[in-house]
Amino acid sequence: MKPFKLEDEPKINPGFKTPEGYHDSFSSKFLQNLPKEEITSNVKVISIFRKRKTIIMAIAAVLVLAIMIPILYTTDVKNNELDSTTIENYLAEDSNINHYELIGEIEPENNSIVNLTKLEDETLEDILVTNPNMENLLIEN
Repeated sequence: MKPFKLEDEPKINPGFKTPEGYHDSFSSKFLQNLPKEEITSNVKVISIFRKRKTIIMAIAAVLVLAIMIPILYTTDVKNNELDSTTIENYLAEDSNINHYELIGEIEPENNSIVNLTKLEDETLEDILVTNPNMENLLIEN
């Protein structure tokens, strides 16, 4: 890259010139163009505090909404699921269905759970021999 030699290059005339005595008379011409009356009575002033007040109100509204949404959401949501004890109590007391009918109504998918819990004869005998409360076990089943 060639070095720049700005001093050796011919200067281009810009074409703009200030008139003679322009800067000397500028301030006096400027002051003459200003109106003699003060315009402060017509000027509307916007308060900084008014903007700040609206910003604070907006922030407060957002905070109130942020706090109220979770509270309203949790109060509207109801637990529609019944726990197992409620179902057992209903079936035991309020229905005219006996145990055999209930077992017959169990879906085949749930029967696989019953089949998996079968015990061998030896383990069953060991449990009955080691457990001193054999009467309680017999009454439960």
